Amino acid sequence: MRGYFLKFFVLISLLLLPVYATSAPVNDSENLTKEKKSKNLVVLKQNDRVISESTRKINAIYPQDLPYVTNNFPGYRGANQLVIYTQKFGKTTETNEFGKEAVVVDDIVVELTGANSIIPKNGYVISGHGTAKKWIGDNLKIGTKIEIKDKTIKAYTTLDSYRFCAKHKLETVENVLLSTKLDYGSRDDKQIYHYLKKAKQQYKKSLKNSSDEALECAKESIKNSTLVFRYTLPYLENELKGTWIRPKETSIKEIQKTLDKIKETGINNVFLETYFHGLTIFPSQVMQAYGFNPQNPAFVGIDPLAIWIKEAHKRGIKVHVWFESFYVGNKSPEIDEKSILAVKPSWQNITKQKVDYKGYVPHPQEHNGYFLDPANPEVITFLTSLIGEIFAKYNIDGLNVDYIRYPNIAKENYNNQWGYTPYARDEFELTYEIDPFDLDKDSSLWNEWNQYRKDKITDYIKKVSDLAKNRNILLSAVIFPDYKISVQTKFQDWTKWLDEKYLNAVTPLILTSDDNLAKNMLEEIKKKAQDNAIVYPGLFAGFIESDPEDLLKQIHIIRKLKLQGVILFDWAHLSNEYLEVLKTSVFKVQTY
Repeated sequence: MRGYFLKFFVLISLLLLPVYATSAPVNDSENLTKEKKSKNLVVLKQNDRVISESTRKINAIYPQDLPYVTNNFPGYRGANQLVIYTQKFGKTTETNEFGKEAVVVDDIVVELTGANSIIPKNGYVISGHGTAKKWIGDNLKIGTKIEIKDKTIKAYTTLDSYRFCAKHKLETVENVLLSTKLDYGSRDDKQIYHYLKKAKQQYKKSLKNSSDEALECAKESIKNSTLVFRYTLPYLENELKGTWIRPKETSIKEIQKTLDKIKETGINNVFLETYFHGLTIFPSQVMQAYGFNPQNPAFVGIDPLAIWIKEAHKRGIKVHVWFESFYVGNKSPEIDEKSILAVKPSWQNITKQKVDYKGYVPHPQEHNGYFLDPANPEVITFLTSLIGEIFAKYNIDGLNVDYIRYPNIAKENYNNQWGYTPYARDEFELTYEIDPFDLDKDSSLWNEWNQYRKDKITDYIKKVSDLAKNRNILLSAVIFPDYKISVQTKFQDWTKWLDEKYLNAVTPLILTSDDNLAKNMLEEIKKKAQDNAIVYPGLFAGFIESDPEDLLKQIHIIRKLKLQGVILFDWAHLSNEYLEVLKTSVFKVQTY
């Protein structure tokens, strides 16, 4: 992939800090010549041109700087931080979906990803949140050259960067074309090979000199390779094409307008957020009976769920109720006397370190949100009653249960453990004659305490499953794809749900645009699901603002694994750029 270019560069080591070359200021119109002064110096070819350059301070290089850590954010990347991950840190960066990352090999950015990237053997990952995320998005492209010195990163995007990117894009689309040669018998390849020919021609022209024409040729090659990819994946008839959507529409006309746009995009299933932040979008008799807000105030006066179902079905679109189970939002219950925890404070989930605290306990790494206690039978009765009400009143096509877990637990922070509610402690002590508060990780009954919490989530899923089967409703569940981490940090034992056939489908959250990591995740889920449940991967390309072609690459992986569809997170983050990619071919019926 990088053979043509890498002979012009010298390997960099993160552990040996590079020395900057001295040169006059450069701009878009001048050539940069750098004399090689040490084996650690990134060398630019004499006829290369710097298009742009930028620097940024590095907050930490992991694992060397791990004592620096002062928070429990995923991957130890805090707010607005720029972090470098070397391979000794682990297999992946372990970061969440609220950042942006660049994979660097031999001092060149070879991939831009969103989160939890695989750390290459002969390179590292640059990861940023907040302002650092913006810096990565503004300054790093595939092919950008990187120097690191004294906890400062310097990025050069040059003419060769564009050539590198052009070659990378060509190789990617040609590999996909080759691997799909026998998959799509009805595909019209005439248009595909028209753009492919132009991409190759423009790439060759870009190699000839360092003029403005060479740069434009490289850009044109990239553009045409992108068009090749957009036409390579055709529409498939029997494929679920879904999106999660948080409704904001407050009138029939607004709902109709949104559904028309969804239909135009080619989406055939909507996963409509119906119960979220402890509120229902529809007027609920169950909520009213408990003394809670009977309806989300934003929708009072209409029944959005009824309208969405009626209008979606008119357009041939199925509606799945997206249901947040144990999460009740990030507004303090003190603000609203009719919020669930204001009315039922004993229902809240709490940490070990807050067992004697009299107030409400938010989770600092979960949007400062509040959670219900899965061990409390009153909570389970309430949630299943609310689901039963939806089943009885509305002609829905499916139920997608979310937040079916405990709040995230940082593995390194013992006091961050959740589930130490009065009900759970009393019930566990009744069986094992010890308060779980008195257990530590070395206690003989620690595994039983973990199992107790896993069983509470599984018991809830079983009850919901029984309700869905009685109504012949397709039941799906949002899961985290890494089973081991899911069990350890959230007590989400989803393999048991599959083995017991409680679910019709799972919707795993693919919180990355790293192709290899996504492929590994999906292969493992498919293996565990076997014939017990359908797998509809949830793709976050729009949310993490990755390249629209990354979305196509993941759909390509899903199809090669013969999974039955995709769900996009979420409609609000599918900008026109993503929608146009989907409408070009992959979600659009083609007429030849």
